[in-house]
Amino acid sequence: MKKGIRGHDVQAQGLKNISLRCKEVGIDFLQLVLEKSIENYEYGQFSEEYAISLKEELAGTKIAVLGSYINPSEPDEILLSTYINKFLEKIQYASILKPLVIGTETGTYIEGKTHSEEAYQHLLATIKILVAEAEKYNVTIGIEGVHCFVINTPEIMARLMQDIHSDHIKVIFDPCNLITVENYNKQDEMINTIFDLLANKIAVIHAKDFIVENNEIKSAHPGKGLLNYKLIFNKMKEYKLDIPVICEEINEIEAAMAFERLKQY
Repeated sequence: MKKGIRGHDVQAQGLKNISLRCKEVGIDFLQLVLEKSIENYEYGQFSEEYAISLKEELAGTKIAVLGSYINPSEPDEILLSTYINKFLEKIQYASILKPLVIGTETGTYIEGKTHSEEAYQHLLATIKILVAEAEKYNVTIGIEGVHCFVINTPEIMARLMQDIHSDHIKVIFDPCNLITVENYNKQDEMINTIFDLLANKIAVIHAKDFIVENNEIKSAHPGKGLLNYKLIFNKMKEYKLDIPVICEEINEIEAAMAFERLKQY
């Protein structure tokens, strides 16, 4: 299993120390959000020299996801332009840091219309801009679905991948992000569907878990909830996916313990 964690969940300061701490607990991959893990990082200050220095601080720790979690469905054109420019700068960093993907969710649109065709077409136009730049720099974008955002089911994610039709766009699969109190009893159907439709596009899997309390979804550590990890790992084996599994919302010690639990699958 390729083990990973979010950089800002690691109990260490500075990229070099984060990297060293990961190595100490057997974690090889980071999901890195520069704004959250790099002291004094500033948007708009990209330089090739600075990016190279960050790569040196990683000391061999690989980046699974370079986080650039914008709202590409933002209806306000001025705000959207700002978000796009932030993502385009991360593409420049990615050309040097070499993550598997530059990651974003798909965000919300006009209130009441986030799951509409209008919202989808608006998002599609934005993603086309980002992918064109990714192709220029020979890097890859990763799209993460969330039940309350524009891309909210495996089927809609598959449509996006077909409409973009580029080798420079992949999927970040976070099962818990697609689960609600209304559909959690059908999670196996969702898991089977996303692998069967998109196995060749899944670049990274996020490891969280969930329980249900008082008719609400609550978070849990991986392997301590209701998520069907057995099915997830069976599907990974079925499609021969040797990809990073990234723990979220827990520190590196808790992540190491979670990976021990997940080994059974």
